[in-house]
Amino acid sequence: MKKKRLIITIFFVLVMAAMAFTNGAAYAGKAPKEILIGGTAAATGKFSGYGELYRKMHDTWASMINERGGLYVKEYGKRIPVRVITYDDKSDPNTAIKFYERLVTVDKVDLLIGPFSSPLTFAASTVSEKHKVPMVAICANSPKIYARDFKWIVGVLDSALNWSYQYFSMLKSEGRVKTVAMISEDNLHAKGVYKGSLKIAKDMGFQVVFKEIAPSDIRDFTPIITKLKALNADVVFISAFHTFEVTFMKQAKEFGLNPMEFHVTHGGKGFDSPLGADANYVTSDVYWMPGITYSDTAFFQKLLAKSGMEVGKYPYSAIRMTALETVAAAIEQAGTLDKTKLMETLKNLNIMTIGGPMRFQPNGVGTYNPFPVQFYNGEYFAVWPPAIVKTKHIYPTPSWGERKK
Repeated sequence: MKKKRLIITIFFVLVMAAMAFTNGAAYAGKAPKEILIGGTAAATGKFSGYGELYRKMHDTWASMINERGGLYVKEYGKRIPVRVITYDDKSDPNTAIKFYERLVTVDKVDLLIGPFSSPLTFAASTVSEKHKVPMVAICANSPKIYARDFKWIVGVLDSALNWSYQYFSMLKSEGRVKTVAMISEDNLHAKGVYKGSLKIAKDMGFQVVFKEIAPSDIRDFTPIITKLKALNADVVFISAFHTFEVTFMKQAKEFGLNPMEFHVTHGGKGFDSPLGADANYVTSDVYWMPGITYSDTAFFQKLLAKSGMEVGKYPYSAIRMTALETVAAAIEQAGTLDKTKLMETLKNLNIMTIGGPMRFQPNGVGTYNPFPVQFYNGEYFAVWPPAIVKTKHIYPTPSWGERKK
């Protein structure tokens, strides 16, 4: 009898062990109720024009993924629903740090996505590094973020030093621009773009006749505009965020600064809405436009529609989508929610996203880079590269006086 019981017990144990191996993976405990992804978006403060609808975009993305059953995690042999927790960082680095601490220590997220801008990401990434939680940075590409030898961050964007390569390639191809004046806002991201753009412009043979870094809180551009009028550069290139750009453009019109073209690095709703028709003909940089079909653009366009977003008004929604694609791919390829394995998978990832191929350099820098568009009557039109252009680049810009006719 004892022998029979022993045989039954052993058989039962073997059956239970076999059941733990489903779909080729060992069952490592009870599957979590949901996969938690956490981050912040600037619903208020100076970056609110970039982030007011991103909380809704996160929630909608999770809902659409869950309609498919969630993300498959091999460790548990099943699909698991996703939830994105998003706080308002108020466009403030210290507030961002506070909420990223909460996401890690209270909400217990599996993976982090970054906030908007390099300054906020520079701060928030100290939390992911301290707690050893993977972070996928979104709108952040200052070289200083990736010069700290941090092990727990990758960012989908290419370095800010390469930001304007496509824009100056267009100008070189057209052969009409000779001189460029460059102005930068004094912050991490803007200065990174500015530094890289100076080199790119010079390497491509343009003469940089003016360069200046101005404080973020500047309200009087009169001295700068006076110098620019005297130099009469073909292009005035502004590396800055919306408040800086809009203030400059209003004063440029007031004082009659009429270059052949104004180029701002950050367009979208926060730039063109305050300016109205005065934003016409300005060129800017974006990451995606309808007609680009690297991956599942139908999913992205449905996501935009459900979130109440237009890509022209929210040009950085494409970067956010790319980051979410990256997060999903990392979880499914890792086959686990173990943070060390997730981070290792992220560093070795090589996928196709809506913005093209995504992979990461050893320091975490990604491969996504913008291309130039031009604003006219409420819309942005791609003007480079030739493969996606449907509207000709309007150059030179009509003067302020000509626009009134």
